[in-house]
Amino acid sequence: MCAVALTLLVATAGAATAQQARVETQRVEATPRIEVLRLNGSVSAPRTSQLSSAEAGLVSTLHVDLGARVRQGERLLTLDSREAELERQRTQANVDQARAERDDAQRRLNEANQLAAQRNIAASEQRQRQTALAAAEATLAAQQAELDLWALRITRHEITAPFDALITRRDIQLGEWVSPGDTLMTLVDVDALTIDFSVPFSAYAQMDSATLEVRQEGDDQWYAVQPQAQVPQDTTSRQFLLRAKPDEALSLLPGMAVEGRLRIEGESGPSVPRDALIRRPDGSVSVWLARQQDDEWRAVEQRVDIGSGFEGNVAVHEGVEVGDRVIVVGNERLEQDQVLTLSDDEE
Repeated sequence: MCAVALTLLVATAGAATAQQARVETQRVEATPRIEVLRLNGSVSAPRTSQLSSAEAGLVSTLHVDLGARVRQGERLLTLDSREAELERQRTQANVDQARAERDDAQRRLNEANQLAAQRNIAASEQRQRQTALAAAEATLAAQQAELDLWALRITRHEITAPFDALITRRDIQLGEWVSPGDTLMTLVDVDALTIDFSVPFSAYAQMDSATLEVRQEGDDQWYAVQPQAQVPQDTTSRQFLLRAKPDEALSLLPGMAVEGRLRIEGESGPSVPRDALIRRPDGSVSVWLARQQDDEWRAVEQRVDIGSGFEGNVAVHEGVEVGDRVIVVGNERLEQDQVLTLSDDEE
């Protein structure tokens, strides 16, 4: 009889010991609600120019090749300007003739004015010479404008780079005829690239507190970038364009795909470590809390409504309060009201 009683006592003591669980807890803290939007974007070049000529002509000289880096004002190609130069010379001769006729008209008017002072010329003759001078001056001005026009047209036979750029396409060859409006070359400013993302309208009002990070495909490193513009797109897409300037450490070319991570910071609220979450087969989520009852720590399961997660923490909309002790280690096989030993509560 004593042996049976001793066996029951040992079994009871063993069961009581087995019911105790050693766990580690953390205090629930109030942290900013951070929502992370994953974005897919592409690299674009706002300063892209498809060069054309304002004049028609034959390509006489090509100064650059495909892939060349050019500086602003650098010559790219030259059109045959011999015909335009001959026209300029002809117009110059007309200007010289018009200037001579103007000078002669001025001389005749000066003579008329001297004779008029001596009353030796008719007033009508004086007025006629004044009219002749005005006509000669008008002719000279017209011929001078024609000369300036041909000088301008000659300068247009030389195509120069409008900005520092990379030649990404060349559509003409030496000796080809070009017409005004034909695309000759494509220039891209690869030093002023941007990264464009399409972002849902729901994030538009929260952009003041948002931060953006990007990385290239296949790269594990994220880089912080500065948003430059937020441009609403058509209403049917329910998105707006987010444009950012890339970090200098990124090696980008137009058309490359880029991943984005938009962090939107909201109001503060309770959050728990991701390790504290217990996901049930029915889709519900709960946490185990450590609560004191009769001078003992006991396990209490609590269902929670969770939000987005960031850097190992998950926002909790409902179910826990700031200051609760949530179990983060040893929560795999707990039972309701199980006695706990808190490893983080020991001296």
